[in-house]
Amino acid sequence: MPPALARIPKRVIWLLLPVFLSLLAGALLILAVGENPLEAYASLFDAGFGCQAGPGRCALITAVTFATPLIFTGLSATVALRGGFFSIGQAGQMLFGAAAAAWLAGSLSLPPGFHALIALLGAAFFGGLWGLLPGMLKHYIGVNEILATLVLNPIAVVLVGVVRLPGVDWSARLSPLLPSTKLTMGFLLALTAALFVYIYLWRTARGLEIRTSGKAPRFALYGGMPRHAPALVTMMLSGALAGLAGGVEVLGVHYHFVSTFSAVNDFDGLIVAFAGQLHPAGVVLFAILLGGLRTGSLVGLQIGSGIPRELGSALIALMLMFVATHRFYNSNNGDSNPSL
Repeated sequence: MPPALARIPKRVIWLLLPVFLSLLAGALLILAVGENPLEAYASLFDAGFGCQAGPGRCALITAVTFATPLIFTGLSATVALRGGFFSIGQAGQMLFGAAAAAWLAGSLSLPPGFHALIALLGAAFFGGLWGLLPGMLKHYIGVNEILATLVLNPIAVVLVGVVRLPGVDWSARLSPLLPSTKLTMGFLLALTAALFVYIYLWRTARGLEIRTSGKAPRFALYGGMPRHAPALVTMMLSGALAGLAGGVEVLGVHYHFVSTFSAVNDFDGLIVAFAGQLHPAGVVLFAILLGGLRTGSLVGLQIGSGIPRELGSALIALMLMFVATHRFYNSNNGDSNPSL
């Protein structure tokens, strides 16, 4: 068996272990409020991932719909972290992408399909430019990227709010994959983006430069790798992926610009990236899991079982704690960057 295939079971175990440990710890919280953990979890996962007759009654479809922007923002954070940038600017980049998509989708008259493509390209471009800015500030001036991206998020809200944006024309809307659902071609685009990120980062020379520059910048410099290009490409690609998240939401869910997204919070990109072990496959899996947990927490726990839906947030926080513990343990044993 090839070594890469032999490592897959162990990597899958490390990906799923935090989930099982968090569920075990969550069971103690459920017992503390006087409820049966097995019944609560059954209600949670049925409401989050169960399917009945008809696409409109399938919770899994809702979970995948919620997961679509999470995949994009998780990939965005993954690219940034792999390139050595701790970026928390996905929210601002997503806003710029949403604004660009809304403007292009409502101001141009283009054929269906092609119109949506142009709007998505605009979302990626403007999201990429907003992501490039903190990369340049850090690389050329030395501004900490955490501070830069944190400050740029509210600035993005102000700048986007100045522009009057039209509604999305019907020709630019993303068609649903299933009738009576909000699951659109955006999900297939998210899967394509995950495949692209994997191939680019792990199967190309440019991707090797990004990962090496992020993990060992001095080694990359002494090894003759470019000094500026990897950092700038990293942040522009990261911003473009977050911009696509905003574009997909506008074109496929809301059909007009919105400044807040119900499926994505400010730090969800980092949550999905870390829980997914900084790998595109892990990002996709955890994004779907996170989408289902949020749906199940509201419908299954709070409405169905009378348990506060904050338990779902507690489960996600516990998962991150166990993921962080695993990564810290590996870093002390010479494996600071585990991946699938």
